[in-house]
Amino acid sequence: MPYNGTISTNIGNGCAGSTEERVGDQLCQRGLCCMKISWLKAILLFPFNITVIIPTLLLWYTDYQWFIPAPSQIVISIILFGGGSYLFIKTALLFHNEGQGTLSPLEPPKRLIIKGPYKKVRNPMLLGILFLLLSEVVFFSSSYIFIYTIIFFFINCIYFKTVEEKKLIKRFGQDYIAYRNSVPMWLPNLHDKSKMK
Repeated sequence: MPYNGTISTNIGNGCAGSTEERVGDQLCQRGLCCMKISWLKAILLFPFNITVIIPTLLLWYTDYQWFIPAPSQIVISIILFGGGSYLFIKTALLFHNEGQGTLSPLEPPKRLIIKGPYKKVRNPMLLGILFLLLSEVVFFSSSYIFIYTIIFFFINCIYFKTVEEKKLIKRFGQDYIAYRNSVPMWLPNLHDKSKMK
């Protein structure tokens, strides 16, 4: 529980205020530490496994033969990697700072996030991960990672429609319904000026 900023106003006991401050600081530090650990665990369990561990295993078990990619492949993969990294980092920070939650389904954001990339598309974090996977497809010229990326995309489409959106409606009610009706799920609407603020 974070420290609420209240300190003792008992002038007769000068040590009381400082004791409360120390206790409050300790609780605040513990809370921040726990939040950082939860955030790190969520990153390691979800995006790291999806974008690093599984593609590495696919390359390993399919006897991938390394070769130097063409310059055009390198450029395209860098662009995809940069765009994916930006979207992932930006949305992860919004989850932490605005939503007060983590990437894990066990500790989802407590507030509906409609800022930043979320003003243009409802799933910018997943788009970022898709861009990262596509950068690997281009760089390694791997059909296995490409098939894995397609499967990952369709599984998430089904999951969001059948499970995640129901949870969001239950948690945020009409606010999420209005957001869902004004912002596309996957393809960013770059020209439409969203009314969401």
